Amino acid sequence: MTVMIRKKLFLAFPMLTFLMIIGLLSCNSIEKEDFSFEVQSTSMTGSMRGLDVLNESCVWISGSGGEYCFTTDAGASWTKSVVPGAELLDFRDLHVFSEKSALLMSAGPGEASRVYRTDDAGQSWVLCYQNTDSLAFFDGMDFLNDNEGVIFSDPVDSKLNLMVTKDGGRNWVRQNPESLPELKTGEYAFAASGTSIMYDLDGGLWIATGGSEARIWHANSIDGLWKIFTPPVIQGDPAAGLFSVSLQSDSKRIAVGGHYQKMDIMGSNVVLWDEKSQDWFVPEGGKSLPFMECVRWVSDDAVVAAGPPGVFFSPDSGESWTRIYDDGFHTFDVSQKGRVGWLALNKGIVKRMSW
Repeated sequence: MTVMIRKKLFLAFPMLTFLMIIGLLSCNSIEKEDFSFEVQSTSMTGSMRGLDVLNESCVWISGSGGEYCFTTDAGASWTKSVVPGAELLDFRDLHVFSEKSALLMSAGPGEASRVYRTDDAGQSWVLCYQNTDSLAFFDGMDFLNDNEGVIFSDPVDSKLNLMVTKDGGRNWVRQNPESLPELKTGEYAFAASGTSIMYDLDGGLWIATGGSEARIWHANSIDGLWKIFTPPVIQGDPAAGLFSVSLQSDSKRIAVGGHYQKMDIMGSNVVLWDEKSQDWFVPEGGKSLPFMECVRWVSDDAVVAAGPPGVFFSPDSGESWTRIYDDGFHTFDVSQKGRVGWLALNKGIVKRMSW
């Protein structure tokens, strides 16, 4: 009898293991029905373009009129204020180091492009950098860690214009332009969602541009050699090009954009990376995607993109897309671990997205 019981248990183990694996896979997969959206009240009054999710509880948002707000309780309550002396500035990007430490980047011509830092949750702010070149216009900012970061600006000459910090944004210097490639005449980035520039996990830097020519720039490090791709997206117009880039792994890369004055133009508003050809391509299932300002991975295989036309979801790494929310947004960020994210538009319109 004992031998028979052991035999039955042994035969059952493979089936139990198989069922457990199937269960885990089904739990990790995401479908469009899994998404829900909740209205949040932030008291913001202007356009909101900067948004950074520190974790599933702490989120900061920045916008026009020198405004910013943050929550440390997953959106149950928000603290909103204005940076003193920055009432006329438009904070298009931000980076959060902790619940109390954050960096705000304003975008605008000349001295309107600035960087402020707080280490006491907005009780006080320090002006860390103020641009003096009339041609510069900050487009986006990203950090590799708590110390190393970079800001991408519209060109002040023919070279790629990068501002670099090694002390958490307290001091900034321009990356030596002699070591950087040239931009095409009329090529620049869009300060639309703060996501046109991004570090990958290995310290590589990615930049998406538009205007006269839409390109994707990549270097293995801030001091490395640059490789430039020209993906088959809408370009050749001051209002067209790539607006956002996001990386999940070496093989899973995506960029989105379009024409912000003609948002219904479709056919080439999303590009994916192809490992075999080592180049970017437009997926057949993405040709119906309208203008998008921001894209982020929500799992190893699932992607969400947002823009004024709405929120769209891809369960297959960007190959096919479906609308999951009708309302439009400028920017968003997510916590994959917490399966939650926040989306922002203007006049306090913020939604908490969970899946």
